[in-house]
Amino acid sequence: VGSGDGSGGTFSVVAGDSSGSNTGGAASVIAGSSSSSGGGSLSLASGAGNTVGGAVTLDGGVGTTALGGSIAISSGVGTDTSSGSVSVSTSNAGTSGVSGDLSLSTGTASSGTSGDVSIGSGSSASGSGGNFAISVGSGDGSGGFLSLDSGVSSSGSGGNLSLSSGGGDAAGGDISMIGGSGLSLSGGSISLSGGSSSSSSGGAVSLSSGASTSMNSGILSFTSNTAPSGSSGLLSLSTGSSSASSGILSLSSGDSTTSSSGSISLSAGDSVSASGSPINLNAGANTGGLGGSVYLKAGTGTSSGSVYFVNPSTNSNFGVISDSTFDFTGLSSMSMVVSGSVQLTSSTTMTLTATNGISLGDSNVSGFETGSGTVGAIVSGEVIVNKMAGKITSESSILAASDTDTITLYNSRVTTSSLVMVNPSGASNCQPVVYLAAPASGQVNIGVKNIAGTPCNQAYSLSFLVIN
Repeated sequence: VGSGDGSGGTFSVVAGDSSGSNTGGAASVIAGSSSSSGGGSLSLASGAGNTVGGAVTLDGGVGTTALGGSIAISSGVGTDTSSGSVSVSTSNAGTSGVSGDLSLSTGTASSGTSGDVSIGSGSSASGSGGNFAISVGSGDGSGGFLSLDSGVSSSGSGGNLSLSSGGGDAAGGDISMIGGSGLSLSGGSISLSGGSSSSSSGGAVSLSSGASTSMNSGILSFTSNTAPSGSSGLLSLSTGSSSASSGILSLSSGDSTTSSSGSISLSAGDSVSASGSPINLNAGANTGGLGGSVYLKAGTGTSSGSVYFVNPSTNSNFGVISDSTFDFTGLSSMSMVVSGSVQLTSSTTMTLTATNGISLGDSNVSGFETGSGTVGAIVSGEVIVNKMAGKITSESSILAASDTDTITLYNSRVTTSSLVMVNPSGASNCQPVVYLAAPASGQVNIGVKNIAGTPCNQAYSLSFLVIN
């Protein structure tokens, strides 16, 4: 085509049209073949320009009542060796400016689903499948951004985004997500978050290991990496805050139908030169009401489990709490000190046992159960007081000199082996003494004698204490 000082001449190759029911004529541009060397190359290039270079456009034909024409670009077949490569790229930028964009997209659709974009490497019958790499260019500023977004919907659910590795007759393929390294600042982060919602629940994030039909399921591990000179990274599991109830945080091992269920172990790391770190279990605070509780609950079964306290040096149990036992016999000594009062309550019997005795120190002992009664109030010569200690008043107000009273004290606290102490008090003009205090099952037979030479001129009192 001729050149000119205006626009260059146009070159056009057009196949013939068809006005009938047949297809239009085909147009072919084919490089020559060779029987002994390489085939000829085919080059399509637009013209260079002092301003913008010429464009190259490949368009499939328009279809009025059926599909538009397709465009197929494929490399040549290698009968005995590898097939040819296909390379699509923009050219490098010149001395200034940026390199050109590369865009792969399907067209929009007015009534149906828009077209798919499928990019994949070929399969192999005897070797490895081809790799597929997407990488963003580096720069002396920030590195390029890589974004994978599924489609937005104006009336339905948004599109799904699925990342999966290939299966294998041996091991399945791995998926590795790694934040970029940083030389002078922090390494890159990895963030996984469910989508937000304005009128329903936010999207969930689920991480689970792979299932196995014949062996163990896969391990799920959350760890921060090691730090040779600083502290290792924090590992935090928490639910979000809320103006209503915040989310529940649940840590549990799986159930088992034929063997033991999995254990749960919480342990702080060891330290070589400093103190070992604690494990804190803190219930939630409440500025205007009741604070949260902390529950330690053993498992139920044909016999319930127990809560054990373990010696860190010997790994032996020094204490156990169960539904029927509070046993710390593994300790050589135990101290319970409070600034206020301590209350021990039993619905039946409380037993304190010590080989060398029970010492109350110099403390005051108070709070014994006490009662009172008058002899003869119901039956002459008898009184009922079912207490460990108490005071009874005599039936007669006149006990003559050298005379005796016989009193039966019915008391459910008394056994045949009880030690019962009885002391007289409140006598006037006489001196009653107790010469008999004989315990039996549920009662005490008491004998009183006036050893004074004058009679009592009023009823006397007897104080008693039952020790079992």
